[in-house]
Amino acid sequence: MIIKNARFYQNGKLANKDIQIEGGSISAIGSFKGKGIDASGLFVFPGLIDPHVHLRDPGLTQKEDFHSGTRAALRGGFTTVLDMPNTIPPTTTKKALLEKRKIAGKKAVCDYGLHFGATKDNFSEVEAAKPPSLKLYMGESTGSLQVGSYAAMEKHFSTFPKDKPIILHAEDADTIKSMEAAGLGRGPMAERIAVLKANEAAQKAKRVIYFAHTTTAEAASLAKSRRDSLVEVSPHHLFLSTDKDLRYLRRRSNVYPPLRTEAQRTALWKMLPRVDTVGSDHAPHTLEDKAAGAAGFPGLETSLSLFLDAYNKSILPLPWIVERMAQNPARIFNLKKKGQIAKGFDADFTLVDLREEWTVRGRDLESRCGWTPFEGFRLKGRVKKVILRGNLVVDDSKIVDEVKGEEVL
Repeated sequence: MIIKNARFYQNGKLANKDIQIEGGSISAIGSFKGKGIDASGLFVFPGLIDPHVHLRDPGLTQKEDFHSGTRAALRGGFTTVLDMPNTIPPTTTKKALLEKRKIAGKKAVCDYGLHFGATKDNFSEVEAAKPPSLKLYMGESTGSLQVGSYAAMEKHFSTFPKDKPIILHAEDADTIKSMEAAGLGRGPMAERIAVLKANEAAQKAKRVIYFAHTTTAEAASLAKSRRDSLVEVSPHHLFLSTDKDLRYLRRRSNVYPPLRTEAQRTALWKMLPRVDTVGSDHAPHTLEDKAAGAAGFPGLETSLSLFLDAYNKSILPLPWIVERMAQNPARIFNLKKKGQIAKGFDADFTLVDLREEWTVRGRDLESRCGWTPFEGFRLKGRVKKVILRGNLVVDDSKIVDEVKGEEVL
């Protein structure tokens, strides 16, 4: 296969070349004779990587599963997703990890990795499972998965291999309890205190940590005050706020960490040059569950287009998107053959029309939940084609083929 007339970033510079594919990998970049996929008029990203999704499988498949969730990923331009451990049962034992691996192997149609969950006492399970990454919930989120204490967090920080990433849901449990008791909800203070505690413990352990879905400029700045702390942001905290969007979201607005004020949202944008990755935090629920207060939004199919729209409004440069949604996730999570358009890397590509406008409609999305917090948004920039390991799986913004997803971690 050849991708003809591909416009992409190569070594930090905009290139217009052909890309040759053999055996699912990039074999050469240059100018080649012969027919192929014509990328004229499109921009070519490396296949995007979402390091933060909740595909709800096993145990919550009325919301999503590995098949519907990875189809949603492909439609959104993601060729690799990394799944979180708060399923039923939670992925906190070797047995649960092996079972989830079997399920994903049968259902997934894009490449995937499986994060392992930390609890207050599953140190022997972590050692037995030897997972590629570890997720710690410092405060309660969807499900009952929580690390439980500062001492347990310190022990995980010191015992988990330092060449593997530890991901943190940074909301301090004690602060949440006291704030909710005072009628203040899950305010930014819970995130601030969690970041301070985690940075302190990580400094003692001399290890890298990764803060998921950071919601405020203050939290991001505190995290980045330490060289070995990495920061992820999620689209809903950048594009939605309590001031502007609660009226139309109504009972669907609940998410952990919560949406912030408009002033906090705009301040977070100013931190984007220092942010390391984007994670959609794709966390689908049925509308019935949302009406009952379930926390989380679907996001795989809107994440890239939201940032492309920001690019078209001259808010973000294209290289920022390439780095935060492909290159950096691959580097941080040790995905050796992902995230680059270069010889020897997997032939994963996301081809977008930077000028096409479209309206987001929940009924048109692949996610099983069938709704989106971005309902009615008019966005400029759309995924047109997706290639997974040399296979054209999305064409004209529609899924045209399914190939077996492979575990990447």
